Amino acid sequence: MSGITLEKVLEEAKALSPDEQRQLRELLAEEAVKAQHAEQETPGIPSREVAKFKQEMRWLAEHREEFAGQWVALDGDRLISSGPNAREVYQAARQAGVAVPLLVRVEPADQLPFGGW
Repeated sequence: MSGITLEKVLEEAKALSPDEQRQLRELLAEEAVKAQHAEQETPGIPSREVAKFKQEMRWLAEHREEFAGQWVALDGDRLISSGPNAREVYQAARQAGVAVPLLVRVEPADQLPFGGW
């Protein structure tokens, strides 16, 4: 993008027809709304962390039946460890070099979540 300046862009925008200027305004407004919405979804959370969490949730959805009733440690879309004991699964993930794994017990898809007494 070398050589492109805001002044040049504004000059080009002024040369557009009224209909093209309207289309440009609409496009810029849509982009501003998208950017604002993205900021509101995850304020203060780096986008790479959001992407990693989405990978983990997708992995859980895809492998739920295979690992139902077990604890799993994930790092993004990568299974680090699994088994019946949460502490052992977590320790295995740490030993594998994952500083903060997602540790979760995989519930069968047809089981209702426990809400307390």
